[in-house]
Amino acid sequence: MIIVANKTLIRKGEGYKLVERFDKIGKIEYAKGFLGLEVLVNSKEKEHDEITISTRWEEKADFHAWTKSEAFREAHSGKNARPDYILGNEIEFYEVKIVRMPLPKTQEA
Repeated sequence: MIIVANKTLIRKGEGYKLVERFDKIGKIEYAKGFLGLEVLVNSKEKEHDEITISTRWEEKADFHAWTKSEAFREAHSGKNARPDYILGNEIEFYEVKIVRMPLPKTQEA
């Protein structure tokens, strides 16, 4: 599994606009290998808002296939094109090595 983190800098006070764009079912939910998405808000920045869109994929190739798909182009063009409140972004890839899940209370150490 991999995680793709798209850290986006937003004009101060307008981060909610990007959050709202992800608060609905989109085309990514149907992409091969897609495992989930989280929207993370960093409220410590003073000069700008910072929103990270974290997506989980079975394989890096699945993410790259998504970015080359017609569904991706549709999701990022026209009325969905990059809005002017986005100042910039940086994409990072992480390979998941360990996943830990909560255990039932009966198995406490």
